[in-house]
Amino acid sequence: MTNSATYRAYTLANFQTIPQVAGLTEGQRREIETVARVLPFKTNGFVLGVSEIMGERVIALRFVQGRNPDWVHRPFFAACDEDALWLNELRPAFGEARFFFEDELEQYYRESLQANTADDFE
Repeated sequence: MTNSATYRAYTLANFQTIPQVAGLTEGQRREIETVARVLPFKTNGFVLGVSEIMGERVIALRFVQGRNPDWVHRPFFAACDEDALWLNELRPAFGEARFFFEDELEQYYRESLQANTADDFE
């Protein structure tokens, strides 16, 4: 017997229908909404949860679709920041200077959108 999961993409228009969203704080729902507004791909299981790893409280994240297929399903970690409302307000965990995707994303903005950084894109 095979166990096949049904894929369902969640976007800004329907992410509130995810059953687990009901248990999130307003701030956490705003973070998910921010991701859906800012990043150019769908979100589905983007925020995997909050964990403690090597004594550091982190948010486990992943992309389920992206401009670069190598980004997809690759977990990455942000330092837990209860005050962060936007993805660009999160900082990489474990003392890393940047998230793995930032250089490539900024290059895309420079080349395709004539913006210096993702923050300049509107």
